[in-house]
Amino acid sequence: MNEPKQPRRLNTSAANHSGSAPRPAAPAGQRKINRSGAAPQRPAQSAAPGQRTAPRGAYRAPAPAGHPAQGGSHAAPRRKKKNHTLRNVLVSLLCLFAVVAVGLFGLYRWVVNSISPEGGAPTINQLINTPNEFKGDVVNILVCGIDYEEGRAYSNDASSNDGMTDMIMYVSFDVKNKKMNMLQIPRDVYVGTDYNTGGTGKINAVALKNNGMESLTQLIYDQYKLPVDYYVTIDMQSLKEIVDLFGGIEVYIPQTIEYNGSKLEQGLRNLDGASAEFFVRNRKSYAQGDIARLDMQRYFYQGLFKRIRTATVWDLAKLAPVALNYVTTDIPIDELISIGVSFLKVDSADIMLCKVPTFGAAQKYNDQYSILVCDVGKTTTLLNDYFRTYGGPVESLDVPTLTTVGASTDPNVQYMGQLDTQTEGGQPEG
Repeated sequence: MNEPKQPRRLNTSAANHSGSAPRPAAPAGQRKINRSGAAPQRPAQSAAPGQRTAPRGAYRAPAPAGHPAQGGSHAAPRRKKKNHTLRNVLVSLLCLFAVVAVGLFGLYRWVVNSISPEGGAPTINQLINTPNEFKGDVVNILVCGIDYEEGRAYSNDASSNDGMTDMIMYVSFDVKNKKMNMLQIPRDVYVGTDYNTGGTGKINAVALKNNGMESLTQLIYDQYKLPVDYYVTIDMQSLKEIVDLFGGIEVYIPQTIEYNGSKLEQGLRNLDGASAEFFVRNRKSYAQGDIARLDMQRYFYQGLFKRIRTATVWDLAKLAPVALNYVTTDIPIDELISIGVSFLKVDSADIMLCKVPTFGAAQKYNDQYSILVCDVGKTTTLLNDYFRTYGGPVESLDVPTLTTVGASTDPNVQYMGQLDTQTEGGQPEG
């Protein structure tokens, strides 16, 4: 992978000038202008006998000391001055708010433009997008977490994890009905020989060994019959920074986890960046390895989504450097804003998570790599029920298979609301 893009500098020179020349000083002898912008009026002459007095609101000469002013109390001008002061303060605050809002929006646009692919054009084949008749009703996004080894660069070594998509999630957002379904795809799923996998046979090497995300999105469409509109890639190195910038994230740990000197006790915990990384990455302490890890990661998603919903503008501003260095997407800025606003309206009870069913016993590929074989029958039913509600069901998938051993895993359909309920009884601990 290319080195992380350097943040583009903002041109702040225009922000320090109003765009107009300062107002010249008034010539000597010219009447002064009061705070309201009007020239002071001359005192009214005393009314002659039989002449009408000055109307209410007209200027009156100050009363002699010790005598009340004619037509009213001397406190009236003071109230007018106070109102002017209050008005000026409010106007100043509104102007300050407007400047901050415009500045933040400009910063947001800059960040979003910076995380777009170089060249600015989407790389996904439009033939695999959501059909036009459903545009606006549903948007389908492939989200991938890319795992890099030390050095953070792509490697040609097939045994290396440099640049592999070890977290793959297909997100179908039903904007019309305010629902979201998320499909976890195990990183070790067998993809056959149509794509170069560096001899591993695994889906996590497709983007690395072929044409990046364009190849992976095409595979999702070809084998799983799932349309893809956009993609998002996240460097897994950013996980620690994101969590720490949020000041930690409350995550429910369903069971005590211990591996290689690290340990997390069961219960609701406030995880810092390092603890969150251990929780999300750990798989070797589970008998089912990556399959069990997918189930555990859902608790982190639940905690993260809950934290995002309570995030302030300043929280999001702090994440800007992380987005610049670790996130890439081809979602246009207007679409990204629309998706974000719509997502905040989705109830957690309408966010579903599931995973591709695979046969439990891992198999060896090329005599050295452990792979998982998709249960095509179960997966077809799962996708028709939850992910092809707009395009219509399909009879079968084109996912390659091998001779399998043992029973297949359960898709484990869960809703975010269920996870919320599971965590409500606990209190965050250290």
